[in-house]
Amino acid sequence: MDKKYLSSITSNEQIDVNKKGRYCLARWDDWGFCIDGVECFVWHFKCHTKIMLPYFHHYDYWITEVLKCVVSPSTHEYFPYHDEYLCNVSLFFREEPYCLICGPPYYKKWVKVKLYDYSRAPTDVSAVYRNRHLVSWQDQLFLVQRKVGSPSIFEVWEADFETKQFNRVFNLDGFIIFLSGQFSAATSSSLPQENNNVYFTQCNDHRTLYAFHVGDQSLSTTKQFRICSSHNSFPLFDRSGRAKIQHNTSTAEDKLKKRPSSIKSKPAPVDSNICIRLSLDLQSEISRYLISQEAYMSFRLVCKLWRSVAPPLRWKVVVDGDAAPSYDQDSMWLLSLNRKDGLCTFYNPFRNFNCYMSNNDLVGCEIRYAKDGWLLVSKGKSFFLLEPSPSRKQIIHLPQKRYDYLCDIMSFSASPTNSSGWVIFGIALLNVFQVRISYLRQGDDRWTCITRDSEMPFLLSSSSPVYFGEEFCVIGQHGDVGVFGFKDGTPYWVIHKLFQQYSPRIYDACRLFLVQQDQNVLHSVVVTPQHDVHVYELDFGSNIIVKLVKEVKNWLFFTSEASSVAVCGMNVNVDNAVFFPTFNTCNDYTYYSLEDVAFKVLKDNCTDKTYQKELLNCVWIRCELRGN
Repeated sequence: MDKKYLSSITSNEQIDVNKKGRYCLARWDDWGFCIDGVECFVWHFKCHTKIMLPYFHHYDYWITEVLKCVVSPSTHEYFPYHDEYLCNVSLFFREEPYCLICGPPYYKKWVKVKLYDYSRAPTDVSAVYRNRHLVSWQDQLFLVQRKVGSPSIFEVWEADFETKQFNRVFNLDGFIIFLSGQFSAATSSSLPQENNNVYFTQCNDHRTLYAFHVGDQSLSTTKQFRICSSHNSFPLFDRSGRAKIQHNTSTAEDKLKKRPSSIKSKPAPVDSNICIRLSLDLQSEISRYLISQEAYMSFRLVCKLWRSVAPPLRWKVVVDGDAAPSYDQDSMWLLSLNRKDGLCTFYNPFRNFNCYMSNNDLVGCEIRYAKDGWLLVSKGKSFFLLEPSPSRKQIIHLPQKRYDYLCDIMSFSASPTNSSGWVIFGIALLNVFQVRISYLRQGDDRWTCITRDSEMPFLLSSSSPVYFGEEFCVIGQHGDVGVFGFKDGTPYWVIHKLFQQYSPRIYDACRLFLVQQDQNVLHSVVVTPQHDVHVYELDFGSNIIVKLVKEVKNWLFFTSEASSVAVCGMNVNVDNAVFFPTFNTCNDYTYYSLEDVAFKVLKDNCTDKTYQKELLNCVWIRCELRGN
């Protein structure tokens, strides 16, 4: 190394990384990368050594537009005055698929490196993202992102630099991810309660830490960690009562990624009495993987016990037009989809058991909305309506979308079998004052896409639109409601300003849902990070009214991000309640009782004091799945 040149850009000085106007964008071990006014540099926290980096215009642009800054060790270049490695600095930007790298031996220039091609990027150019980060872990780079809209899940993609593309990841394999604002970090973890989680903060709320489980796609709050941050440096996450987590750290042992070894087992001998040798839980688990109807039926024919753990699927859609005065506990199901194999899981919260049905048409798909026993499903640029009945399968293929990214949230007006004039509606947020609306009416051969300005700032929530009074209603993050409809065949978009009428007030971290109680009543359901639930009745008449509702006697509200159903007179021992796709830490189903003002465990009807987790990628569906 040229020691003379290095000495010309190197100085030894004490630096306050928390000084106003100075930003520490990343740190690895004892090296940190900082921007201060019109200069940038790396600084060694232990040796107090400062190395100036080349000038690059628009440092302010870096602070707002850098997607990820990574400080990594240069394993080939030592610091000449101490037995320490030098470091590389890599900057990844939001708008363009490239990064800038500066490093030893001379630190003379920023080198531009192309990361991936647009055509192979898992990024929708016109989509708005709530979170988007690049996270480095050992020798891997991950793209972690969450769009505005539904489902509000985090997608984790691993960068493959050989093929220049990203691969979707559903198992973090021994490490966890932290996101806060523009900063991100990863660390190893072997604790079961931390496994496979993305931890993050929302908006300006740095007191509440959320956990998204990548495997079951559930959302919860956690007190497993504390957040320590300053106004201009990266946040630190501490395990409660334990040592700090190091950001962008790496050790010699980390160089080789540990993977579980494959285990080969011999097949079990055939035993005619095997059905009485296996535990009930194991028998239920076996039935889960019988994904064809023939295998499922064969499993049920083995013995009476196996018939009890694998109930038959008999499908009858329950819709308002031909509904009975009351419904029993078998008429409401929570449907979730495994995108890898198309396995549908139907969960009955009142009986606390699952039914399973395989549908190859749903492999790689995403459920966008559910109503009247039908699913609105997307796969790439294709959309279709599907009635997932095991006895008769109906599919209506829809025209492909015109844009790379069509909608953040979607809905449809009515079941195709019960309406001769159904409409499918979708909306995407372009910015806080502009939306793109897409709709498809029955008989159209292509989507109609229009752009509309909003007369006030309007941010979409993750709740799907509700068709109410021949209009599609969309609730925003602060409680305002946007309305789309047709007048004399001409589309219109208006926003009802409601946020000032909510009491208590709604803030950024709340989750909001719309539920239609009957033909004339619309409700908004607000969930706070502290798991408080408030229900409001909305009136868009001449005098706009937002009324806090303390009870919904004889009614049950079933709501998720992609579905909402209100049921009256259900033949169960619960009423005046809101049902979310929520479970406690023991995986017992929980619901919110408006009478007791608390979440309760359904199986024993006791107040639940544990933390809730919410399944995000699922829908409520009204149908009858029952045996003889």
